[in-house]
Amino acid sequence: CVSPLCLSYTLDNDVLTTEQRQFYEDNGYLLIKKLVSDEDIERFRKEFVRVCRKEVKIPGAMIMKDESLRSQYGQSERAVNKVQDFQEDEELFRYCSLPQV
Repeated sequence: CVSPLCLSYTLDNDVLTTEQRQFYEDNGYLLIKKLVSDEDIERFRKEFVRVCRKEVKIPGAMIMKDESLRSQYGQSERAVNKVQDFQEDEELFRYCSLPQV
């Protein structure tokens, strides 16, 4: 179904196209290239690496690693597939409050 009436996870407004909304509905994510500046992405990446290396402790955060990647990447940030409950890290959480996001 591509009718907006069948789309339950996004709002019917002029922000996303019907095709983008349907993709999100079908896949659970949507990639919009260049939505966030390269400078911000680099800042978030650096903070993510610091968190993964435990140079920064975030109260209550969970860092999850994909064990299948351990042989390839060891303990590096490349094995991390999820950081959960990171709202106490001001820099990482700033991503969530970007107007374009």
